[in-house]
Amino acid sequence: MTKKKTSRKSVEFVRSSPAHARTHHGPRLARIISLALVAVLGFGGSVAFAIQWRVNSSLTQIDTKKYVSTPQIPKDPRAGESLNILVMGTDSRAGAGADLVGDHVGGERSDTTMIVHVSSDRSRVEVVSIPRDSMVYLPACQVGEGKTVPAQQRGMFNNAFARGWDYGGDYVFAAACTVETVQWNTGLIIDHTVIVNFEGFVGMVNALGGVDIDIPEDVTSKKAGNLKLSAGEQTLDGETALQLVRARTGSGWGLNIGSDLKRIERQQAVLEATLQTALSKNLLTDINKLTSFVTASLESLTVDSELGADDIIALAWSLKSISQDNVKFYSTPVGEDPTDKNRVVWLDAANDYWERLKVDDPIEDEPDETTECEPTDDAEDGTEPDECVSTEPSESTTP
Repeated sequence: MTKKKTSRKSVEFVRSSPAHARTHHGPRLARIISLALVAVLGFGGSVAFAIQWRVNSSLTQIDTKKYVSTPQIPKDPRAGESLNILVMGTDSRAGAGADLVGDHVGGERSDTTMIVHVSSDRSRVEVVSIPRDSMVYLPACQVGEGKTVPAQQRGMFNNAFARGWDYGGDYVFAAACTVETVQWNTGLIIDHTVIVNFEGFVGMVNALGGVDIDIPEDVTSKKAGNLKLSAGEQTLDGETALQLVRARTGSGWGLNIGSDLKRIERQQAVLEATLQTALSKNLLTDINKLTSFVTASLESLTVDSELGADDIIALAWSLKSISQDNVKFYSTPVGEDPTDKNRVVWLDAANDYWERLKVDDPIEDEPDETTECEPTDDAEDGTEPDECVSTEPSESTTP
């Protein structure tokens, strides 16, 4: 059997020299190139070493690391979890506190209460103020071993703090009764409590070197330490800032109508200015400055046992990248109490606030349903009434 020849197409290579030249000179050329490359690299390395040696030999070096402490940044113990912090500003009207607020009423009262919600990713903070004259359900609360203050179907919100203090005689019970009231009426879980006293607020502002704020119009208030502020950019020291947030009556910036809701607006403006000042001084991005500020402020604060100095620093540090635009202030939506024109009740819109905070969603802008109503000055306890809205009030706070 004869095999068929297979035809293959050939590929022609063009050579610049005879094919057999590869056999005799290829390895030699490779060795020459390799030796040249090694020589170049070696020379270059030698030159680099020589330069490095000459530079290093001209340096005077010392070792300080083992003698200098590195700032320790505490770890956020609740990283990845949202937080609800109840902040209470106390109205201590005795001694120095009385001089600052302009009266001498005895006892401890909660002058300001805010829920501070910190998002789980630490990118967002919502602050919701609760008007002190809100009529809410006051649940029973403990005021000592075996001592309980009974529930009250309807009462002013700030009576929660007063009941705890009056019957328990301690911040522990004042704060506990307030937490019980907030949790019952909102359905939120309060993770931490912070109480700030008047003298402490002054110290905190002064520790920042004052706060820069834009006053929308001339402000005067004789009862608030004879407060006088001109419209425009101002740098407020601690005492002046306190007088502004405490002012209830006078002229300018809502003082003429004596509204507690307008007072919340002024308080939030001061808080926002405080945040802006802190950010401008890199307070949240400089661990040494932050530690110094927290240390200086500790005497101003009464906090729960699970919130120590390291925890405060760690939480603040975890917010170092937050944008000021992501710190928003709100007031609980309220309407006129149908049974008392000097008091207010929470609207249905308030429930939306609480539901959003529960699931760590941002609060949307406040509803447009709010309209002012005529204020009166015949409140039974001598305080000024809140502004009110014409929307039908909610009965959600009644058990």
